[in-house]
Amino acid sequence: MENASKALIMAGSILIAIIIISLGIMVFRKMSNSVKNESSLDKQQIASFNSKISPYVGESVSGSQVNTLIQLVKTINKKADNEGDTTKKVKINNNYDPTRVETGKFYKVEGEYDTNGLLTIITITENH
Repeated sequence: MENASKALIMAGSILIAIIIISLGIMVFRKMSNSVKNESSLDKQQIASFNSKISPYVGESVSGSQVNTLIQLVKTINKKADNEGDTTKKVKINNNYDPTRVETGKFYKVEGEYDTNGLLTIITITENH
C-alpha cells in the first residue's frame, strides 16, 4: 500500500511538471508573437502615417506649406519621443528652420522611405 501511494504521488508530480512546462511554452510563444507584431508596422499603419506628410512632397511646394510641414514633423517627432517609438520619427535633411523658409518662394520637397515603405527622411531644397 505504501509503494502504491508513493507511485501515485510521483505520477501526479510528473503530470504537474508537464502541465507547467506546457504552459510556459504557450506563454513564451504568445509573448514572442506579440513582440514581433509590435516591432513591425502593418501596411495600413504605414499608409496612414505617410498620408500625413505626402501631401507636402513635390517639385514646387510653397514656403507656407514647407513651414506647415516642418511644424508637422516636429509634432510627429515629439509624439514619437513621448511614446518611446523611434520608428515613427522623421528627419529633415538640411535641418530647415521655419525662419529660413520664405513664404513667397517655392521649394522642392523629397521623401525617402525605409525598407517597409515608411517615410523617414525629408529633404527640402530651394527652387532656383
